Amino acid sequence: MTQHLFTLLLLLLIGPLFINTLVESASDSTENYLDLTEAKTVRVLILERESPDVIRINAKDAPLTFQMDEHEITLNPGDGFAFLYFGSDHITFKLGNFSAYSVKITVQNQGGLIQLFSQETSNRYYRGDLSMEYHNQSGLQIINFVDLEDYITSVVGSEMNFREMDALKSQAVVSRTYTLWSIHKSAWPGFHLKDHEQNQVYKGELISRPDYAKAAMSTAGKILTWSDKLILTAFSSTCGGTTGNNIEIWDGDDLPYLNPVDDRQMCSISPHFEWETVLSTDDLFEFIKARYAFMPTDFSIETHPSGRVSTIQFYDRFSNELTFGGNEFRLIINRHFESMTLKSTLFDLHRAGDQIYLSGNGLGHGVGMCQWGAKGFAKAGWNYSDILSFYFSGTKIVDLNNIEEQKIALSN
Repeated sequence: MTQHLFTLLLLLLIGPLFINTLVESASDSTENYLDLTEAKTVRVLILERESPDVIRINAKDAPLTFQMDEHEITLNPGDGFAFLYFGSDHITFKLGNFSAYSVKITVQNQGGLIQLFSQETSNRYYRGDLSMEYHNQSGLQIINFVDLEDYITSVVGSEMNFREMDALKSQAVVSRTYTLWSIHKSAWPGFHLKDHEQNQVYKGELISRPDYAKAAMSTAGKILTWSDKLILTAFSSTCGGTTGNNIEIWDGDDLPYLNPVDDRQMCSISPHFEWETVLSTDDLFEFIKARYAFMPTDFSIETHPSGRVSTIQFYDRFSNELTFGGNEFRLIINRHFESMTLKSTLFDLHRAGDQIYLSGNGLGHGVGMCQWGAKGFAKAGWNYSDILSFYFSGTKIVDLNNIEEQKIALSN
């Protein structure tokens, strides 16, 4: 919100965002044009990380129709709950005294909210339809088919739990642009995005915060372009004082709208602006030995001009080297230790006896818009268009509904 810019995006923390496949260069052929008429509905893989064993579904304010094999069951508001139990290769559906099982169940929503409860998520509310199906390779997939603007409304609040309206509007435009890019670049045949930081956080309708819908609706259709092309709007939680260039973090072309910018300490209000983590030297070195068959005795780091770590070299007693990219190392450490062990690539690392100190600034990959910086600018009186121009230099806000022939090229 993390590597090859994924053939769909980000494996990281906050933010989005791990944008690796999305940043592969692309030509201006017809293959690099998005048909906007096909982007009105977003297909989102939900609950992948939670992996619930059972969910409870309620028709909050409009009927729901469940379709499975030879059965079609309607659940009206006030009818109570339907239960879905997920086995190893099938779904069991129960409503009152009725029970059936299938490898696929669809939930058609007649315009209301689907109330979904599980022990892992508590209550969540989703607009649009649901499809639940077992696949041979990936297992259970629960996909939400949701209107673009309803999706953006949720992402604004799921990603940015702030009150400043212009910060929320900035997130809406960034997330809408990112969503369109992801729809075109998605490597997954059944869905466009996942509901967590590998793409954008999406927790369904956040019914207690109508200001999220206001931010999305007041910017409805607004996207960011550079030279009349849709751009990759990377964002992360806290840049730590300066954003990074995309090529400092991922492979790919040097994107002119993702240049490093000093955010004037606006994100210093973030709880992640400064941090320090301590690891046992033995724990780190033994992990590297176990995973890479390489026993370190020392290390050194190199940095980019922005101050972000470019490479980390480990040395063994024979002076052999094992090298990691800065962002690569961050992801590896966070997957093995705790997820917030190494919060960003803007850090220093030094050894003191049997401990290694990692001290740094920021949270996330640091490319593109800094969410806490946007909050700081909004508190200082900046409007959302100024915030976006600051973080994405040379870009222009356009209304996707006014684009001729409803097709748009994607920037490299």
